[in-house]
Amino acid sequence: MVLLLSLPLDVMLTSNLERSLAVSHLCDNILASNDSIFSVFSVNKNGKATECKFRNDGIIKNMTKHETEVFFMQKSLQASMSMELDNSLSPLDFIIIQRETLLEFIFPYSQGLLVVISMLNVVPRYLAKKISFELQNFNYSLQTTHF
Repeated sequence: MVLLLSLPLDVMLTSNLERSLAVSHLCDNILASNDSIFSVFSVNKNGKATECKFRNDGIIKNMTKHETEVFFMQKSLQASMSMELDNSLSPLDFIIIQRETLLEFIFPYSQGLLVVISMLNVVPRYLAKKISFELQNFNYSLQTTHF
């Protein structure tokens, strides 16, 4: 009986590991898709970063631990509040925030949120559509793979 109880746990752990590897691969693909992207983060529904990929980690490195937590929580709350209007306005595709020195992109997806930070030298709508395409492929592969 112990063997039967541990078997589903092993399958669940493998599924979680496979899903985590898939998210890591997604973040790698997005980071590699454009040299102007500084970093890519997967953020869970609780506002915690679960995956971080960097080309340049200077932005996050310069933030305190508290500022980093606030940064991800703010992205989570902003997306959540925007998605409250999905039925009235249509589903949220992405949010773009332009700062003086960088762009922030927020994408809801099946695992939570994807946050992408890039230089200002990109065409925001083009980059957003490119990332959206990567997310569609990822979500499709999750549906067809039985994790």
